[in-house]
Formats: sequence, C-alpha cells, structure tokens
Amino acid sequence: MRLTVKGGAGRIAPDEFWIVRVTASLPGDGQLMRLSLFAHCLLWLFASIGLLLAEPPQQPPQADPAYLVWVENPMVRVRPTSLPTASRLIEIAAARNEVEPFQVVITARSQKLDDVTVTVSDLSDGRGHRLEKAAITLFREHFVYVRNPSPYSAEPPGWWPDALIPFYNPVDGKPLRPMQLNLDENESGTRRNLKGARFIGSPFDVWPGQNQPIWAEVSVPTGAVPGSYRGSLTVSVPQYGDTSVEIKLQVWDFVLPDGTFLATHFGSLNPVAISHNVAPESASFLQLFERYAAALSAHRIDPPIPDALRPPLRSDGSIDWKRTHEELKRYIGSHHLYSIQIPQYPYADPLKSNRRFALRYLQSYYDYLKANGWEKGAYYYPVDEPNTREAYQQVRAFAQLAHEANPNLRVLCTEQTYPQDKNWGELRSFVDIWCPLFAFYDDASARSVRREGNEVWVYTALCQKAPPFHPEFPRVGGLPTLFWEIDFPLLNYRLPLWLVRSYRIKGLFYWSTVEWGNPDRDVWTDPAFRNHYNGEGYLFYPGSEAGISAPVASLRLKALREGMEDYAYFALLARLGDQSFLDSELSKISSSWWKWDADPDHLYEIRKEIAQRIMDLMKRSATNPRKK
Repeated sequence: MRLTVKGGAGRIAPDEFWIVRVTASLPGDGQLMRLSLFAHCLLWLFASIGLLLAEPPQQPPQADPAYLVWVENPMVRVRPTSLPTASRLIEIAAARNEVEPFQVVITARSQKLDDVTVTVSDLSDGRGHRLEKAAITLFREHFVYVRNPSPYSAEPPGWWPDALIPFYNPVDGKPLRPMQLNLDENESGTRRNLKGARFIGSPFDVWPGQNQPIWAEVSVPTGAVPGSYRGSLTVSVPQYGDTSVEIKLQVWDFVLPDGTFLATHFGSLNPVAISHNVAPESASFLQLFERYAAALSAHRIDPPIPDALRPPLRSDGSIDWKRTHEELKRYIGSHHLYSIQIPQYPYADPLKSNRRFALRYLQSYYDYLKANGWEKGAYYYPVDEPNTREAYQQVRAFAQLAHEANPNLRVLCTEQTYPQDKNWGELRSFVDIWCPLFAFYDDASARSVRREGNEVWVYTALCQKAPPFHPEFPRVGGLPTLFWEIDFPLLNYRLPLWLVRSYRIKGLFYWSTVEWGNPDRDVWTDPAFRNHYNGEGYLFYPGSEAGISAPVASLRLKALREGMEDYAYFALLARLGDQSFLDSELSKISSSWWKWDADPDHLYEIRKEIAQRIMDLMKRSATNPRKK
C-alpha cells in the first residue's frame, strides 16, 4: 500500500485543505486490482493520525501599541474621539509659491501620553534638490467647546478643533513657554504671579482614548525645482518611543502669483488692541496691526489700512497725502494690497451741512489713489445692509455724492441685486458693487447688473437662508447654504471660492476677522457670538493667550486660504484660454449656493486635474510661441 500526500510544503496553515491518495494492490481473478481513493481532509485529521509533524507552540499575541499615528484629509475636522483612518502616508501636491497643508493625528490607547513632540525632516527629491524643514510649520489643533450649537447645525454640543497654536513663536522663533507660578520678591515681600502662555503648541499630552490632531503646512518656494520630494514626520513619546510616517510632496511645474486675483474686504483690525493690552494709537499697536495684516495677506486676503497710515485732512476737506505717503506705499506693496476702501468722511453730516467738505475729501482721495495706480481696487462703502426705505434713500444720497466727486469712484453696498421691497425704490444706477449674502444670490439679476457695468461680490454673516423676497424662493427657500461657523464642515470655507469663479463674482466680503466681543468673552473658551453663532466674526484668536504678540490662526482661516489658492488655479487656467474645461470641472464640485459635493477627496481629484491642465497648456504654449 502506498500513501501520497499532495499539498503545500512547510508549516500548514489552519485553513488549508490537503489531498490524500491511497493506492492498494490486491489479487483477484489472476489480475492486479488497483483501488484509488481520494479524500479532502482537514489539518486536525492529519494531526490526529500522526501523519504530520505536530504543530509548533503558539506565539503569544503581540501587545497593541500604546498609541496610533494616522493621517486625515486636511478638510476633515478631527474631534477628540473621531475614529482613525487606515492611512499612514502623507501625500500632498502643490504649485510653487503655494502653501499646502496636511493633518496627522496622535491617538492614545489605554494610557496617557506625556510630553509628546513632533518633528519633521527635510524633503528631498533624490536628485540633489531639497526643501528645508524650516519650510514646514507645525501647529497643535486646540479644541474649543461649543455649548450652544449654531443655527441649522446638525451637531450636538461638544469639542471642536479650531485654534492653531504654533510650536514656535512666529515673532522670535523661540519655543512657547507654558504658564508657571513665579515668586517675585521686593521690599513689600514676596508676590506670587503666573507668567507664560496659557496655551502652547508643543510639547503636549494626550489622554487615554483621545485624539490630538496636528496641522502642518509646507510653504513651497517660488524657486523650488518641480518633482517628487520625500521626507518624514516623527512623533516622539518619551515613555513609548518614536513613530514615523512618510511625507510625499509633488511640486507642480507652475507658480502661483503673490497676492490675490479676487477683491476682498474682511473688516477692521482695530479690536486687537484691547485683547493684547496695547494703546490703540501707540507704536506697539501699529506693530501688532502689521502682524495681523501680514497674516491676512499670507492667506491671500487684503488687509485693511491702519488709521495711522491714512492721509490726514486739511481744513478744506482735502487730504494731506504727503505726510503718510511713504509708509502707506510700503504697506500696500509689502502686503500686495489690491482692494482699498476709502473710509467714511470723518466729520458729522456729510450729506448736508458738510457736504462740500465731504465732496472735496472724496475727490482728493480718489485723485491720490489714481496718481499712484491704486484706483482700480478702490471703493467707497458708506451704508451697511440697508433694510429700510430710509436706508435705501441714504444709499442713493451717498452714491450721488461719490459719483459727483468722480464718476469712476465705485460705491459698494451689502445688498442683493434685487430690491427687498419695490416700494423703497431702485438702487440701480447708484450702486456699482453689489454684495449679497450667499443665500441671497440670484444669478439672473446678477447677470443683469453686470451687463450694466456693475460688479457683484458676495458675503456671509450669521446663518441666513434665502429670504421670502428672493426671486427663486419657491425653489431655494429653507435650503441651507455654506454657513461659516465652527460647527459646520471646513469645506464651507473653501467651496465658496469655487462658486465665486463659476458665477463670475469679483469679490468676497466678511465683516470681521477679530470680533471677540458681543458679548465680551474669552473666545478661547466661549466661541459663541451673540451666544449662538460659534466662531462668527473672527478667524483669528488673540495670540496673547498663547504668549504671542501676533495672531493665532483658525482652521477656518486655513480652509479659506486653500479656497483662495484654488481660485488662483482657476484664474491661471482661464488666462491660458481653457474656460470651458474650467467650467466643466467646477460644476463637478458645486452647482449653486445650495448644492455641492461634500466629499473633500473629490475636490482634491478635480484640483489635480486642473493643475495638470495648467501644466499641459503652459508646456504647449512654450513649444508654440505664436499661440501665447
């Protein structure tokens, strides 16, 4: 009898099946009778009859790691107990002169993690070109507690990541010092006081079962060599060791220009004086103002001009530009300023008793801007949100004053392109820049005012849906739009720029980036404007609480910057002459102020397609100079 075993070699896996062939030779009728038997047997059968080697002893199960490091799309908010993704690789792509973010999360398992730090390496393309690690900025995402959800938010009360605390002080490059108790001795005795930052970026602790997201962004230099770069990010936990994840950066072969292609108005920066405890007219305040202004321009938003750099008035109402010109010229140039608001006439009754002074003021201001090539982005904004018959009349009166001063001086009004009440009269031929709320936008009337030579901007405030007097109210009434509150998706701050381009809108307006009052409160612990609108009116946190004499940016501001950079892609592609391709791609993400694709992965896919189209057209243009 012969037994043959067919199957794999070596150690047998518990889920393998084996084939046994048994052949027996038996005499019968003088001839050899052969019997063949085939059977499928499980591993335990072979072990039981001793035909196979015994199973080796089982290895003890490997202990779970004390912490996880994982990667999340930067347009997804990671809350304290969000579930980890399977991603362990950072893959990003950017143009030259672009800032591109990524998001890494540290999750503590059953034990608290103390004094966690995060570092990054240089990025190299393997051909001798490097992006220094100094080009990568790291932030700890600070959670704020939302007690009263914003109107129309589907989320319950809870913790939300928003403030981005840098690992190093952006003013001097030094680590932030945590708050500590100090003993100061003087003639009166010993005095105890707290010194240092209330919140710092690094090192940090992570409690059991909790996440700590880290926001990182790579500033790709204009002169970077296009190609694929690699490096690593390392999380160090003193009691449990290091974990590294790979960074892959693709640098695309085109450059984003400085500044913005889009007009912007984001309100005053004057409130920063109080929160930083500096006198409003001091040199310290002007320095602080410049840091906030620089942060806005770094996010491709035009900052306001500080009052100290505004030309003073002469007795006849005209401006004395010589006293501030050099400093103002420096400010406009260093911040790549395009949109310039002509401030209100600073004295009472500009429409009646002081009208001739107000008229001379507007004339001289516009002439000054024009003489320096700054008039194209200039506008006059005399009336905010006219919601009564009297307010409509006031808009008309101020517009008559401005156009009498100079017919080219544009009047901006935060009003939709259709009347709120027909009995109040028309604003057409008076308003030059219409600025409706997102949900108040109506494309038919917007096209109509554009045909008359007007511009259309858009803005947002609170959580406002389409009004009953909207021309399309039966269709859009009650629908949510892209609300700008903490407890809404980050895409709400990025996607408006896609719609702005689709609708040929020329400007984006937001009423403030530093409104930390109404009521007076600590926005680090209470984000609710009017006790209900979380994050409304501010995109910065006062850096004083982090030991910084400068702003602390929010996740919402970063998402907005990504939208502004997307808009730069759109403008570049349009300049290259492929508007039809651009329109087709934009429509895949958002089709109206009430309908959009909420999957951030889809947005990045379309962005990549647009980037590739830009590079293809630039290459084609370089090889066919006549088509430039």
